[in-house]
Amino acid sequence: MKIATLHFGEMEFTEQDVFHFTQGLPGLDDHRQFLLIPLEEGIPFSYLQSVEEGNLSILVTNPFDFFQDYDFSLSEEVRQELRIEEPIEVEVWSAVTVNEDLMEATVNLLAPIVVNSKKRIGKQIILHDSSYHVKHQLPLAIADESTK
Repeated sequence: MKIATLHFGEMEFTEQDVFHFTQGLPGLDDHRQFLLIPLEEGIPFSYLQSVEEGNLSILVTNPFDFFQDYDFSLSEEVRQELRIEEPIEVEVWSAVTVNEDLMEATVNLLAPIVVNSKKRIGKQIILHDSSYHVKHQLPLAIADESTK
């Protein structure tokens, strides 16, 4: 299969490359299939590229790379929905917002994107009754290192 993308040009992919979000992502309910496209080696960011819309991609990162004390639990309902059998199957991504200045980049810790990497299914969850926010500033030293 092929898709013409805004940032990556024409890309070829297989069904095995696609992550399926049965409910879409909040605000993007009609977009349910995404590719994960890592940036260069050593840079802790990737893009979630919509398969349905070539102009739609979301910058994401593993929040644990920046916030080692980040912590939340998955409900039994979410574990069942994502068909998680082993903890090793779970990946967590957080959406990143970059303004003109990379040093002002923020990450959404309130609504992590949780995926079963083995079965390629995912869901964005909202951490109700949490101290996390939609816009946590990325630690400056780490953000600075990733741009070198």
